[in-house]
Amino acid sequence: MQTNRARFLALAGAAAAGALYPDAASAARKKAVTDADVSKLYAAAKKEGTVVWWTAHYAQSAAERVRDAFKAKYPGIEVQFIRQTAQVIYQRLAQDLKSGVHELDVFASTDEAHYLELKRLNALAQFVPADVDKTHPMFQKLDPDGLYHLGELAFVLINYNPKKVEPAHRWTHLGDPKYKGQITFGHPAFSGFVGNWVVAMNDKYGWEFFKNVARNNPKINRSINDTVTDIVSGERTIGAGPDNTTLEKKAEGNAIDLYYPDDDSVIVVCPVGVLREAPHPNAARLFENFMYSREYSEALVKASCFPIRTDVPSVNGKTLDKIRWTRVKVERLATGVPEVVAKWRETFGV
Repeated sequence: MQTNRARFLALAGAAAAGALYPDAASAARKKAVTDADVSKLYAAAKKEGTVVWWTAHYAQSAAERVRDAFKAKYPGIEVQFIRQTAQVIYQRLAQDLKSGVHELDVFASTDEAHYLELKRLNALAQFVPADVDKTHPMFQKLDPDGLYHLGELAFVLINYNPKKVEPAHRWTHLGDPKYKGQITFGHPAFSGFVGNWVVAMNDKYGWEFFKNVARNNPKINRSINDTVTDIVSGERTIGAGPDNTTLEKKAEGNAIDLYYPDDDSVIVVCPVGVLREAPHPNAARLFENFMYSREYSEALVKASCFPIRTDVPSVNGKTLDKIRWTRVKVERLATGVPEVVAKWRETFGV
């Protein structure tokens, strides 16, 4: 895992010094479509009329905001989207690919390891969007071959009801008996957010951490957003949840807040990629290109999500260098998620 500040500053410096893509991605970058010459791509996309997007990046309400912002910028193109947990939409995509079915244009998962498998299957199109250099420097070259890029940044942190409990200040505090019967989690077999978090906690503290928490009888759901639902409804008071949906519900006046734990939030790097055999290839590229525009990051902020452009401020004023966070590298996710899912089912019985 990587800690944030030193690596952020080092990589920001490398980006400023002109670190280069490998040859293939560099060539693709030179062909990147900018807002100045997007008219040809837009015209071709309008002839296709539709883009199909499957996303696990954020809640349904945020996905709708993104859809509406895209349609406002590019009228004449419908956005058909499914919002589901990462493992559910990936399994559907994997089955389609196995069956030779090509219904999807743009795939947006919260499990970066999915893209390693899609690369192996030669399922992704090489495309370098315009303005990708406006994103956070350490995530501008997510894939060295330019086959997938950053689509969202989010955090798993401590969600809690401020009217009923004091927040746990460290993840290990969730094993305190005072939280017995009050904790809520998602499931790593369904949620990419939860998979990232469980691997991070296992690597940091060992599986004994989860055995301790299991003694407090946590409620186990599927989606990371179910944690928010449980706390807002009053069914549970504390859990490992997302920043975005929590901030959205807090802004609506609900009794929920978040705490960035002293032993690091877990950053979730959420990629996006165009399918090589996308049925609407021009609309797919236009849609991914849109994700690096100001309008996209502004739509994210309106939905309380973290912006991916550095020139758009976050909803709570937080910046990456002001948050304690750790990241699970993609290679570790590829092996770690299956490992922890098996342990999770044994420990929690679900």
